Amino acid sequence: MDARLKQAVAVGRFGSFSKAADAVGVTQSAVTKSVADLERRLGYPIFHRTSRGVVPTDEGRVFLERALRLLTDAADLLGQSRLADPHAGILRVGVFPGTIEWLLAVPLEELLKRHPSVRLDITTGTKEQGLRMLEHGDVDVAIGMETTFAEKPQFRCERFATIQPYSFVRYGHPALTMQVHAPADLAVFPIILPSEVWEISTLRWFSEVYGVDGTDWYHKIESFTLTCKVVESTDAIGVVDAAFADSAYFRKRFVELESFRLPPRPVCCATREQWTPKPAAAALIALLGQIHGRDGPRGDLANRVAAHEL
Repeated sequence: MDARLKQAVAVGRFGSFSKAADAVGVTQSAVTKSVADLERRLGYPIFHRTSRGVVPTDEGRVFLERALRLLTDAADLLGQSRLADPHAGILRVGVFPGTIEWLLAVPLEELLKRHPSVRLDITTGTKEQGLRMLEHGDVDVAIGMETTFAEKPQFRCERFATIQPYSFVRYGHPALTMQVHAPADLAVFPIILPSEVWEISTLRWFSEVYGVDGTDWYHKIESFTLTCKVVESTDAIGVVDAAFADSAYFRKRFVELESFRLPPRPVCCATREQWTPKPAAAALIALLGQIHGRDGPRGDLANRVAAHEL
């Protein structure tokens, strides 16, 4: 592995060329030359130099994150021959979008029970970030909406669950007593959506209900806790997955809006087609199918409710 990567990562960690040199056991001039060589080859600066030290540039931060992952993978790979457990090491999992990370709770708990030497590196982001990270090998497994990764020959996509979203409102909401003949009748009420909850087909469905030219028909709120606060205090419509909607906690506060049915969303785990998944990744994929594939998606409701009540 290129020693320049190790030295650049050390500079990013310590914010200082001299401290990085001490950490990796070379001279400061050697570290300075290594970083300069990398910047010349990359065509952009990795660090901003200041009177107080150095900080990564935006491009540099991305570079250093990838460099750290490469160094970690190399150390993991070289150490595997000494380990009795082939599942040992770092398992990098991406969840795109992060609003569905609850799907990992039960499978990860079981994975760590069976293979305690696994070390997790969990990343969340947008579907565009998910495609890029999986393409570059920055995650071993990507969890996301099936339409994000399906029909792309470079990926192997395996469906393991289908999320059924429900719309919900506060008790006493005027929509509960309306004569609703079509979902468009409810377009007078704004809906609350996280920015990455939909795929293209779902976005088209919302456009048919609210109109393609409307810009004021939704609130964009990532936090489900804040979504519930807005639903409780206004006539806005919220969206929740069926697993959480079935909890006693949720039913006590809200009511499902049965006249506003939302389309289901298949979820898959994706890996790179040309790479064989490492044992820990294969074990997680199998657990996702076993846990969510029998009776629909399962979440750790106790912890989800506890986190929501904080």
